[in-house]
Amino acid sequence: MSKQHAHAIDSPNISPSKSWIRRHPIFTAFSILILALFAAVFLYFTLRPYFSTFDRSEQGDLSYSMPSRNGEYTAEIYSVPYGGAAGGVTIWVDVKKTNDSNDSTVKNIYRAEYHGHNHLEWEDENTLRIENWNEYVDETITLNIDEEIYDGRGWACQSLRMKEQYVRCLAPEK
Repeated sequence: MSKQHAHAIDSPNISPSKSWIRRHPIFTAFSILILALFAAVFLYFTLRPYFSTFDRSEQGDLSYSMPSRNGEYTAEIYSVPYGGAAGGVTIWVDVKKTNDSNDSTVKNIYRAEYHGHNHLEWEDENTLRIENWNEYVDETITLNIDEEIYDGRGWACQSLRMKEQYVRCLAPEK
């Protein structure tokens, strides 16, 4: 090795090259931000069913109401539009004690996409038949209002927050 070359290696004036991250701080910060945003969106859509509730925050218009045979309960169908012009309508069925003005006694027992024809029919005091169908899809079901719920999305059946609110959760087979 030549003397001049050896002297260049030992020279304190030559600094090691900066890392790529230090050379491109704005691009690095932007990349980390985009990656965090994608991770947050992925986690939201992955975990959303596990923390879902039947809460619709008082949204929707009352479409139909029917008292039970002895008048103790009233079943109500609400329609809640979503998605703007290209969206659709979700229907909810609530059951409440007829003479109780306390909103905490209202129980959501059914959620599904609106299919065109819906109807409520009490089979007995605790059994409600909910019809929701068209020529392609039929989400008609009979529920025991004290023990069962139906979720057309299936989220309530996976939800960790809803486990205490039903004995049996029903969902369409996918």
